[in-house]
Amino acid sequence: MDLWKHRHEINKKKIKKQGGFTLIIVPHYQGKTVRIVLTPLRIYTILFSIALIITFSVSFAASYRELLANAKAPYVYASSLSAEDVKNLQSLQDELAKTKADVEALKQYVLSLGKLEKDVRSALKLGGETVSLESILARPSSKPQIQSYTELPKTYAEVRTELADTSKQAVQTEQTLTMLQETAYKFNLMKAQTPDYWPLQGMITSGFGWRVNPFGGGWEFHKGIDISSYYGAPIRAAADGEVEFAGWNSGGYGKMIIIYHRDGIETVYGHLSDIAVKVGDKVKKGEVIGYEGCTGLCTGPHLHFEIRVWGEAINPLKYLE
Repeated sequence: MDLWKHRHEINKKKIKKQGGFTLIIVPHYQGKTVRIVLTPLRIYTILFSIALIITFSVSFAASYRELLANAKAPYVYASSLSAEDVKNLQSLQDELAKTKADVEALKQYVLSLGKLEKDVRSALKLGGETVSLESILARPSSKPQIQSYTELPKTYAEVRTELADTSKQAVQTEQTLTMLQETAYKFNLMKAQTPDYWPLQGMITSGFGWRVNPFGGGWEFHKGIDISSYYGAPIRAAADGEVEFAGWNSGGYGKMIIIYHRDGIETVYGHLSDIAVKVGDKVKKGEVIGYEGCTGLCTGPHLHFEIRVWGEAINPLKYLE
């Protein structure tokens, strides 16, 4: 007997010793007959697997029921509240919603105040940092603090009282800033219309007041100051204003410009070589309006500069910085 047959006979003997069953599946019509050998070991393994599956299913079902019970617990608790508790809770929620809306409006108010303050600082030409909502929230004192359980939290009535007081202070601040803004605007406008800007950089050759007349001698009252520079030097407006006169003056000023500023204040520019503006023009302080010359009665190129208040000549040096 060869080796293969010997092994086959040994396996048959082992199967007989182990016991078990053999299932033979025979098809009705066509197909291959299937033979399944069920040894005791296979039978025990199948039964053990079925027992594990049943145990796992029962445990999973119990855990799922417990999870559903825990999920429904809050709703059972909420439904157990009394009608008065539900009413108080709703009132508290309404109060919280209104307070939140008020705080949001106050934030927007603070932002507008920050912009207004920035405008005021710009108008007053003030430096430094401006107030903003971000800068307020960044301060250590503005960060929320956690209260201890031994302290009673503030009621919503107290919070709303503080909110009302803060809003009142914000309104007062806005009124102050608005007043400052209007005052700063008026001040800057008045400053711009004040003839304190030197119309020409040069040397004063004749001052304001009595002097000897360079044409024929004798004393005369000089109504302005004479500023000498190079011929054709630019003449600039001493302040914001409107050109009242721009042309030839037969009284000895030659080519002359008169600008009205405010409150009866006028400036006069005489002996110009050329005029760069016309009547009705709005000019700004420092703007070029003409050029130095020697037209009219003059002994050399210079600017005759006058300041008149309601028609009366005053010393320009009282205004010029």
